[in-house]
Amino acid sequence: MSEFLIRTVSCSAFFITAASYAVEQNQTAENTIERIEIRAFHDSVVKSLSNKRHNQQVSDTISAEDIGKFPDKNVAEALQRITGISLSRAQGEGERIGVRGTTPEQNRTYLNGQYLASADWWISSQPSRGFNFTLLPSEIVSSLEVFKTPQAMQDEGSLGGAINIKTRDPLLTPSGYGVITAQFQYSDLSDKLDPQLSAIYNYHSESGDYAVLFTATRRDRSLRRDGLESWGWHDRTLYQGDDDTWYATQQTPQDKSQTLWFPGGGGSAIFQQQRELQAYTVNAAFQLSPRLRLNSHLLYSHLNADNNNQNFLWQSAKSIDLGGGVTDLHVQDGTLVSAHYLPTAAPFNTSMEAIWRDSLISTKSAHLDLVYDGIYWSSQFQVGLSHGSGGTKEDVTSQFSANTRFHVDTSMRKNIIASYGASPLDAASWFITEARNDSQDGKDKSYFAQADFAYDIDFKQVDAIKFGIKLKDHQRDFLRYRSKDGGLDGLAGELGTTLAAYPGTFVDDYLRGVGSANTLKNYSYADITLLAKDFDTLNFEQEIEKASRFHITEKTAAAYGQMQLAGESYAANIGVRVVKTFQDSAAFKRVASPIEAPDSYVWHEESRDYIDILPSANIKFDLSESLVGRFSVARVMSRAQFHHLMPSTNYNVTQAQGQGGNASLDPYRAAQFDASLEWYFDDAGLASIALFNKDVESFIEFERKLERHEGILMSIDRPSNGAGGSIRGVELSYQQTLAYGFGLIANYTYVDGERDNADVGLQNKVPGTSKHSANLTAYYENHQFSARLSYNYRTQFATGVGETMMDNYGQLDGSLTVKLSDNLDAQFEFINLTDEQIYTYDRNEYAPTGVYVNGRRYYAGLRYQF
Repeated sequence: MSEFLIRTVSCSAFFITAASYAVEQNQTAENTIERIEIRAFHDSVVKSLSNKRHNQQVSDTISAEDIGKFPDKNVAEALQRITGISLSRAQGEGERIGVRGTTPEQNRTYLNGQYLASADWWISSQPSRGFNFTLLPSEIVSSLEVFKTPQAMQDEGSLGGAINIKTRDPLLTPSGYGVITAQFQYSDLSDKLDPQLSAIYNYHSESGDYAVLFTATRRDRSLRRDGLESWGWHDRTLYQGDDDTWYATQQTPQDKSQTLWFPGGGGSAIFQQQRELQAYTVNAAFQLSPRLRLNSHLLYSHLNADNNNQNFLWQSAKSIDLGGGVTDLHVQDGTLVSAHYLPTAAPFNTSMEAIWRDSLISTKSAHLDLVYDGIYWSSQFQVGLSHGSGGTKEDVTSQFSANTRFHVDTSMRKNIIASYGASPLDAASWFITEARNDSQDGKDKSYFAQADFAYDIDFKQVDAIKFGIKLKDHQRDFLRYRSKDGGLDGLAGELGTTLAAYPGTFVDDYLRGVGSANTLKNYSYADITLLAKDFDTLNFEQEIEKASRFHITEKTAAAYGQMQLAGESYAANIGVRVVKTFQDSAAFKRVASPIEAPDSYVWHEESRDYIDILPSANIKFDLSESLVGRFSVARVMSRAQFHHLMPSTNYNVTQAQGQGGNASLDPYRAAQFDASLEWYFDDAGLASIALFNKDVESFIEFERKLERHEGILMSIDRPSNGAGGSIRGVELSYQQTLAYGFGLIANYTYVDGERDNADVGLQNKVPGTSKHSANLTAYYENHQFSARLSYNYRTQFATGVGETMMDNYGQLDGSLTVKLSDNLDAQFEFINLTDEQIYTYDRNEYAPTGVYVNGRRYYAGLRYQF
């Protein structure tokens, strides 16, 4: 624990104690942790600002009613409207969120206060602590809370903040309350129309002592994503041979050499997916006596995510690894931005790839909660579990190749130009060279038991004392299978076909607004159905990919104590949480060669444990009738990502890149300081400023090295505890109802993150940190109409994967609701009206890793409430 943190906590405690003798207590502190809940427009804003003002910490709420007024289809998209929240999108949909300049993996997500398990469907997904919000439709939500500063009674594990998703309380929801919503979605890129259905119903017993609330959601989405891609950038030394041709190996001792930032490969990709989401919740409440209540929460959500991807590749690393030469090199900033790659002595040196996948993800949770509210003592006992699973049952890959000269140019921003000696439109020139059927399965399991107690002292300035314990068992398992013998001397040779045997119709309007006239925007396209028929005749044999197999168990035991203080003009809490973590990491470890030998791997286990002591203090001052000030100090921690802890290596064969793990990684640990000032100038008006600083002891850094796996030279990133640094910033927020039904909500966040003495990769880039982010919403409401236009923007940030940067991104969304009767509304929603592009690059913009277009989405439908 830093000396500065100890001094600050001590000063805070002294200040609170001194204040307790200066004023008399006339308030109680009602909230237990910093909450950010967003409520919107006029009446709900008034209520929200009242709650915010009287809470100990900064607080806002997104209620179910307000989410319905925004064009947000899942929880992550609703959260993006909060100050300090940054959204990460995938395939045009909000998927993960970061808080105050941190990555999604450094923030925890809870359902009714408890961990919610998650997994991913993509074959190359890295097991992550971040939650995949595509599983959670907004209809299940009663309100959303974001915890930016912790209290001792809050679960540990968040560096930036924690998100709590609250479902509806059946006893507080009117009996017979119900909502049915039916919509159609149209995506302009896929040119498909998909149904969206949801329903809510609440039942009360005649006696009113128990109630059950049901929600059901079904959403389909036909999506298409067009993109230019590259991957596997690494430092590669080339040697000059005859005629100014360069090679991967030295030809003679006198050869000149140069080391360049070199691409592994890339291509022009078309990704299509059919998503089918089904989500159900059942919440029950039983009032056993006037002071005793039992609650139960059940969730099941399942996303079918079948997809296909076709990509006309340029495989630069493969070409030179096969002995091919490189000519006409053009280098900028140490990066190879343009070159011609020559044919090799091997049968082929580059390919076209067609992949189809049977993918899914799901999450389910069960949670029992017994609450006793006595005169002086109150207690709460909770037990539950959450299981997440996901992966790809079948990942079927076909590659059609040629041995041809090809040219690649990445010198233009947001563009990759590739041309080939063998025409991409001459399907007969591209013969099948690979037939694979891989699979992946990831599991996330969590079990918990928790007991919390509170005693209302109500003596002078001490309002209450709280304490509790929690036990958790968290398990993460990852298993991938690779098929064998898929090359020319195996299954591909059995087929002996060319791309011309599977003629397909190319998509319309490909790479709209991307690249130039020389960008590859048309090529021989495969009919997946015809391909699948031929592949069904093959006898695929799979084996465990031992290099990426792992199982990690984290068991934690936590205890806390917290004191609630209150006076005439202040409310505060101060406490400490102590948690011990027992970590067991297991994976296959490479011990012998050749890799095919049965004894080349052994199952390897590593165990460790560590303790974290996490003090925290929060205080709120009523400076005047309209002015509120807050101050908070805490020590926080966030455990390393699971795929960083695995003692093995996880990689993609096609892309020739991956990551290795380190089971000895320490968590991120930081001292955190917050202060804010809020001016409530109207019943629905607020202007506020918040300052925050996180002194991080050590960031996890990555060093990229070339390693050989399965006979292929790959660029592998491995993590280590590196230099520390800081994340500091300021949040500005303003909202006001103007006149005649018009109103404005605006917020801005500035984050300055840097690492101390970082000596690898992006030296001063803290992963997840956008220096500037902003939200602006203009709205109009009357008894008949409700309209919104919302713009969300964030500047570039490091993704945390190698040296990859995500470029600036802004998106405009809109919604319109027309009240047709007291119970019936017509709804119209518009997402990504400006058709924005997602752009990433590796180290510099001469190494683009992705330029993606996801298109616009439009929704229209009816909502009936009874």
